[in-house]
Amino acid sequence: MNKITRVVFTDIGKVTTEHNETELPPLKAHEVRIAPAFFGICGSDLHVLAGGHPFAKPPLVPGHEIAAVVTEIGADVDRVSVGDHVVVDPIMACMECRACKAGRFNLCEPPQVAGFRAAGFARSSHVVPARNCHVAPQSLPMNVLAFAEPAACARHCVNRLPKSALEEVLVIGAGTIGLSIVQALRIMGAGVITVVEPDAHKRELAVKFGALRALAPGELGADERFTGVIDVVAAQATINEACTRVLAGGVVVCMGVPNGPREIPLPSMQRFERDLLNSGMYIPEDFDEVIAWLADGRFDTRDLVTDVFPIDQADKAFQRAKEPSSIKVLIQFDA
Repeated sequence: MNKITRVVFTDIGKVTTEHNETELPPLKAHEVRIAPAFFGICGSDLHVLAGGHPFAKPPLVPGHEIAAVVTEIGADVDRVSVGDHVVVDPIMACMECRACKAGRFNLCEPPQVAGFRAAGFARSSHVVPARNCHVAPQSLPMNVLAFAEPAACARHCVNRLPKSALEEVLVIGAGTIGLSIVQALRIMGAGVITVVEPDAHKRELAVKFGALRALAPGELGADERFTGVIDVVAAQATINEACTRVLAGGVVVCMGVPNGPREIPLPSMQRFERDLLNSGMYIPEDFDEVIAWLADGRFDTRDLVTDVFPIDQADKAFQRAKEPSSIKVLIQFDA
């Protein structure tokens, strides 16, 4: 028997840490066993905890952002080894559908994502497919590696923009993902970056990370337009702003997760060939790229991780993550 520690949403709004003795399940040939070191709290986890997620409801084990150590490998595994430090792609793809066969695992339907329809990673021991593991240099601190998942979201989003749209980019929203997108835009060669964000501290960080300027809502000039716009909020007001701020022939990417249907100003979008794209999670190459960014310091997490809590204070960690001043809250498993 082994002692397993896990975070559980026992009910709407209730978080607890459980310690149980359990027998570890045997590995299949293509699987690995991992021991998470850190996991990050995402806005979508808070959505689940509040009971507002469309298909994930308490009680469940959350967690889809982790840095972990490989502790055991299956008989056919050759891409990772025991002792490797890894970030784990939380998409548990079927590998059989059209999207999976094209390598676009983020489009597998219905989506099986850890912490939602699939078992969450917020436990001290877990079994995952070896193909989901992306190995990082052991010199990369685990608390930095834990930021790879939101960084991968950002890299995937920016990669959706054609090169022509990177000349002048507007980012609406500068929370964890918005600030990550600013860094990804800088790393991936964007020209002028403008950010709209209500929080003054986050505006300061946006400029530090590469934006030319960061403005409060309503401060953009009436005639300002951009070759590309990324909406990280996906409210009705922000999607309207995005679609009306993009130049003719430009591109809007919706990165935020809407909580319902949205209207778009289709007449002007159609007439002036303004394209509306969407970005949903990531593909494997996004993880490999951002691990390199984190390892060589191009992507800076120092001002993004606002708090680290021990696993036994998971309830306090989730309370802190709800506060507007937090950016990324990490939970650390026992060292």
